[in-house]
Parts: sequence; C-alpha cells; structure tokens
Amino acid sequence: MKDLLKLNKSGIPVAVIGLPYAGKTTLVNWLKEKRFTRPKPTIGLKFDQVVIGDVTFSIFDLSGQESFREEIWKTYAISSAGIIFVFDSSDEQKIEEAKKWFWIMMNEWLQGSFLDKVILFLANKSDLKKSMNLEEIIEELNLTKMSSLPDISFQIFKTSLRTESNLNYAMKWFFSKVRQNYEIENQEPLAIIISDSIGTPLFIHDPHNLVDDTGMFVGYLKALSGFTDELLGEEKFKVIKVDPHYFFIAEEKNIVISIAVEDENSLPEARRLSYLIQEVLKHSKWEVRDQKLSNFISDYYQKEKS
Repeated sequence: MKDLLKLNKSGIPVAVIGLPYAGKTTLVNWLKEKRFTRPKPTIGLKFDQVVIGDVTFSIFDLSGQESFREEIWKTYAISSAGIIFVFDSSDEQKIEEAKKWFWIMMNEWLQGSFLDKVILFLANKSDLKKSMNLEEIIEELNLTKMSSLPDISFQIFKTSLRTESNLNYAMKWFFSKVRQNYEIENQEPLAIIISDSIGTPLFIHDPHNLVDDTGMFVGYLKALSGFTDELLGEEKFKVIKVDPHYFFIAEEKNIVISIAVEDENSLPEARRLSYLIQEVLKHSKWEVRDQKLSNFISDYYQKEKS
C-alpha cells in the first residue's frame, strides 16, 4: 500500500519491467549515478526519483520474479506514463519468456482503455557475442504487431549497460517522449464523483462546481451508460460526452467512478486516476466516504503544483 501511494507523488511515473537479471536495477542506478553497478536483485519493487533536465521522473523498478509479475507489473504498467521493458538479448530462452509476459501485459492489462503508453524496448547485453541482432529480436518478440496499436509510441534499442553503448540515445528518446505525452494528457480533472451501483453518490470532489444536483446528474450518467451497454455491450470503462465536457466512467464491483475532463487529451489521465482510486480502495481498509480518500485525491490534484 505504501508503495502504491508513491504513484501519487510529484514526478512523472515510469515502470521498469523485465525478467530477473535483465539489468533493470542496473539501469535505474545508471540513471541516478551515471555509472555501471552490479546490484542485488530487486524483491517486490524499488522506488527512486531521478531528475532529467528540469523534470522529475518517479521510477518504479519492478521485480522480475514470477510471483510478483501478475499483481505488481499490472498495477504499475497501467498507472505509469511510460514503460521500459528490459531484456537480455544474449539469452534466447529468456527472450521467449519475456515475450510471453510482454504480450500478457499488452493483450490483457493494457488492452482498450490503457493503450496510451510510451514503451522503450531495451535489448541489454548487446556487447556479448551471443547477442541477437535487431531483426531477430523483432521476430522473436513479435514486435511487428505493435504497428497495429496506434496509441502506443515505441522504440527498440540495442544497448549495453556495462559499456553504456546506445544508452544516452535510448534514454533521450524515451524521457522526452514521455514528458511530451504526459504534459499533453496530464490536465487536472474537473470533477470526481463516486457512486454505488444504483447511482447513489458516495463521494464528490467538485472544486469547480461543475454539477449542481449530483444525484440527478449521476442518474443521468447511469441512464446514458445503460443505453451505451444496450448498443455496444456491457463495458467496464466508458467515455460519455456531456457537452462541453467528457466523462470517463469506470465500474468496479459496487462502485462507479465518474471523472469529468475538459477534452479528449485528458482522458488517459482520468483512466489512470480511476484505476489508482480502485487500487487504493482494494488494497486498504479505507471506505469511499473515508476522509483519507478525500485527502488522497486532494494530494493527487496538487502533485503537479508541488
């Protein structure tokens, strides 16, 4: 829970993902210290912040052990603005396993509502003789499929953390692209309304007084949502335009989170915020009406101003 709340801190969130011994923690140490290290494997996750130019990035170094992949990788892949997928380009057996988990992430966790990422494929250990060439890597990881995902920005670089080959080029592309996307998308939501499954408001954060009669407005959104279900089939996430604003609606068990934003560019941030609220409620003892949730959301709103 403590680590999850760090997604709320000032800094653009980035997830570093990969199998054990691929070089994830070595990469994070290089970003901080600009030197090669041989750290111990990460258990669970490690959190660091690095300043690149005038921007702070929150780096989540995720353990590659299989027991952590489903829960930890999923949460931080969804919630982060960018993903660095590190793999050992000299180990063909591990590349097959890396491919499996990468496409689980793309097809099961990020499909549909969360396909707005910047992804850097870091083919590490390219200084070794057994290292595969780019054509082999693209074929092994089936990366030609990435061209069918128009919302994803991605690049692949052959690198060596030991010799620092290509690292500066790869990091320059990734962090500049993440910053560019994040600044476009990360506009403050206009309002957050959490209701129960029948539409009764449980939590309201409406600093701009966007909604006059919350109960009536939630009922209106529920009616539109139901109409959308009839037309398109039941969806866990929906976007409804109520001129002049957009509402991102996320339904999870007994709660419905409605987030109002000014334009389409802000919808990815609304998706991330709704998911983060769901995860906070799932992994804590907080109730929707709890003041801690109110404080959490207020802090979230302030994260870019701190």
